[in-house]
Amino acid sequence: MGIWLAEHHLSASFSHAPLNFRDQAWPGLWYALHDLPQTIDLLVIDGPPWAIHPFTRGMAERLFERIAPGGLIMLDDAARPGERYVARRWRKTWRDFEFKFEGKGTKGLLIGERMIDGNNRYG
Repeated sequence: MGIWLAEHHLSASFSHAPLNFRDQAWPGLWYALHDLPQTIDLLVIDGPPWAIHPFTRGMAERLFERIAPGGLIMLDDAARPGERYVARRWRKTWRDFEFKFEGKGTKGLLIGERMIDGNNRYG
């Protein structure tokens, strides 16, 4: 993977993050995250597993402040009931993001883009 990223002038970092963080705003467990970059251009949310709690992926919003203007959030399995609830809360709370549901896949994908001066790149 590192070679493919370098060939496309991209970089990524991966680290182990156990599930042990709790947040009063969301039920379930979230990843114990350490040493994260201050700015994130793309956040892909494909966990924790639904079995932890249907709303547990909502805790990903803890990272939204780090999303760069024009940066993207991608929530996998966005057609499931728990993720639909999470998306509704995010839309109400995070007004500087534009969220769009892409229903072409089996379980759907929610894409959130952080606005640049009130505008997005694609809309």
